Amino acid sequence: MFCEYCGDVDGEETGVDHDERDCPWYGTEDGAVTIDADQLADTLRATADGVPALRAAIGLLIGHGPWVKRLAERPGLLLIDYSGPTPEPYGVDWVKVVEALDAKELPASGGELRILGLAASLAHPAARVPLGDAVSGLDAANLDLVLTAIAEANGRPRVR
Repeated sequence: MFCEYCGDVDGEETGVDHDERDCPWYGTEDGAVTIDADQLADTLRATADGVPALRAAIGLLIGHGPWVKRLAERPGLLLIDYSGPTPEPYGVDWVKVVEALDAKELPASGGELRILGLAASLAHPAARVPLGDAVSGLDAANLDLVLTAIAEANGRPRVR
């Protein structure tokens, strides 16, 4: 069952198969987990430091703009530490992102979905995105972000 509060499917995130009434966040002030997008961006940058491909993927998402905010609104696509008094995100669950992309569960434009797919492909081997399909149709600004991310994942600065 899908929980609309945490995005959990089949107990993978919390360890308990639950619906929204059993969610640890059900009944909180606004009924859902609150993750600050700016704080999430900082956390994702910090956890990706030292891993070029992951740093490139996170840089692509942050540079693109909307995806960090959207991920903050869908905590089921994040890796979250539940051990403290409040849930703390510490990364992107790239496998769940790939599954959501494959199932066409993410409302976004085609270009936005291609950016997320490319970021997932840089970050995790489970994401197999055909590069030719993914870059076709991207506008100049997004294509520039992708080329920069690919160069960064390779450990090289992009030369213009």
